[in-house]
Amino acid sequence: MYAGAENLRKQIENILVHGVSPVVAVNAFPTDHPSEQEAIREVAESLGVRVAVCNHFSEGGKGAVELAEAVAEACEEPTAFRPLYPDSASLRQKIHAIATVIYGAGAVEYDLAASRQLDSFEKGGLGNLPVCIAKTHLSISSDPALVGAPAGWTLPVREVRASVGAGFIYVLCGDVRTMPGLSPVPAATRIDLDEHGEIVGLS
Repeated sequence: MYAGAENLRKQIENILVHGVSPVVAVNAFPTDHPSEQEAIREVAESLGVRVAVCNHFSEGGKGAVELAEAVAEACEEPTAFRPLYPDSASLRQKIHAIATVIYGAGAVEYDLAASRQLDSFEKGGLGNLPVCIAKTHLSISSDPALVGAPAGWTLPVREVRASVGAGFIYVLCGDVRTMPGLSPVPAATRIDLDEHGEIVGLS
């Protein structure tokens, strides 16, 4: 089994869950070995999905022709997109579906604060909103040390927030942090050079 193959298989399966035809794009670089690209192709083709090697980094547009053709073929196939959960599902049901079906978790564990937040959002009429999970990008799980396609682990939900204007609920898992909101006036507008050529406005 190739290193990383299980993760690729899981990502392909996640697309197939939604009823659409995935295309695996191999973002190729001149330093890659053909055997590496072939390994990815074997995994994708074993699941019956299209795969294309994309050499746009070194060849520009013409290096992406194989990928473009594969995507065009996939677009011609009849599809029946299926959402992972209905809008009518509870917020906990939506979180559970994402955790177990997409991420491979065996269970979801809520901190007391997160549980109370979910109850509040449900009572406030926000239960019909879709859910977004904020977790580490280093693993399909919430633990960056778990590689491949781990299964049976527990998703730890520590906080739940509502982006009512944008129309979704987002769940913070483990140690993940969110970016602070940006100022309406970028800090770069204060940066300049004074008459002596010194930078000002960085503080």
